[in-house]
Amino acid sequence: MKDIFFILFLVGIGWLAWRIFSSKPTPALPPSEPSPKEDAETRHLRDALAFAKTQHKTLSHKQREQDAWQQAHGHARAEELDKLSGTEFEVFLAGLFRADGYAVELTPSTGDYGADLILVKDVKRIAVQAKRYAGSVGVSAVQEALSGQAYYQCDTAWVVTTGTFTNNALELAKKSGVRMIGRSDIGKLMAQHAAKTEPSQSMNGRK
Repeated sequence: MKDIFFILFLVGIGWLAWRIFSSKPTPALPPSEPSPKEDAETRHLRDALAFAKTQHKTLSHKQREQDAWQQAHGHARAEELDKLSGTEFEVFLAGLFRADGYAVELTPSTGDYGADLILVKDVKRIAVQAKRYAGSVGVSAVQEALSGQAYYQCDTAWVVTTGTFTNNALELAKKSGVRMIGRSDIGKLMAQHAAKTEPSQSMNGRK
């Protein structure tokens, strides 16, 4: 009887040893490996930081542009606009409207579909047709502004010029809801901008 128990004991030991050596060890997860939830949070934080960095870079670039515009045109007079080219006039208007609180986008110099600038303020989009003219702007400018309004999906359209408007252009603008901004109107906008910047500049001068 003892021999039988001894044999069974040896068989059990052998079977246990075989199980230990034949089974593959299961690798343990590294203690530093993040859980899926932690990994998602990390990605979200990284994306948020990248977005903030991009926004800061964009805003800094826009601020430098506006500072350069202020130095070049901040104290210009309406008559000085006659010296600008068409493209320079568009850049001037972009800076002037930014100073008035608009977000401004310049459209391509060619193939602009009738709008030279897109203004955005209070969730309202405005297509602007800019005309650096010495004479009178006609009906075609109003038609171009309306075309730009439709193409860029804007709420309204403006025509801005250093000149004046023909009666036919004013009549079409009135019926189609296009705002006409002429030379005297630009002068008023420039005067308003100068009035807003003079106090702060005077304070900076005293420091």
